[in-house]
Amino acid sequence: MVQSEPQEALTDLRVRVSPVGANSGGILQRGEHALLGVSTGNSYFSRRRLAKAMAWAVEHFAAVDVVYADVALQPILEAFGYEPAAARRSVAKQLRGVRRRIAGALEDIGAAAARVQARPLSHFLDQPGYREVQTRTRMALRTDVELRSVRDAMAYQFLTQRLPPGTLPTPAKVEAALAYVDAELPFFVDTLRIVDVPSSVHCYHTVLPLGRLLFGERRTGLRPADNQGYAVVACDDRTEQ
Repeated sequence: MVQSEPQEALTDLRVRVSPVGANSGGILQRGEHALLGVSTGNSYFSRRRLAKAMAWAVEHFAAVDVVYADVALQPILEAFGYEPAAARRSVAKQLRGVRRRIAGALEDIGAAAARVQARPLSHFLDQPGYREVQTRTRMALRTDVELRSVRDAMAYQFLTQRLPPGTLPTPAKVEAALAYVDAELPFFVDTLRIVDVPSSVHCYHTVLPLGRLLFGERRTGLRPADNQGYAVVACDDRTEQ
């Protein structure tokens, strides 16, 4: 039976790994490519947690990509009332912070860092592979009602965490949040095509609603590529004793 929740965890000294869905465990065992997703502005992604996740990834995979979100951040801040100049400064500060933590984590894992590529999501926007997958996801969002509903719910949750209680988001806020989620959707579906690898596991510290939907028991609508996996890769922020 296909499972849409994390399966029994694989244990490691540094991380807890839970494949999501029926195929992800096998793809994880192949160990060909891992994508570590990093959300800018999320306090979970400390230097220590990033170093632990990277060290685990380079031990288990032939190639590792770290992709941090930098798309639609300024429009989101502007929609929340920031002046354009202030929004640019805030985004620049957030990105400096996440790049500093990633760079520190790479330094912490030593020579293994040579096998990790760390890039912003915006790096991929004009790449042929990303654009091809994005075209597929955009077409699916027009007709796949369940996919669109989950995408919209993720965007709304993103907004409600930042709005005063009982406040409804404006159309500009909704548009900016949707653009943020839409930019990440291709990596759930077909990282293989985007970075040109035979198989890939999308790794994040929790099960996002899009991951639960796409790697669950879907028989119709948009589904991931055959060799696309998804896994929860969670670390604590403590030093091992």
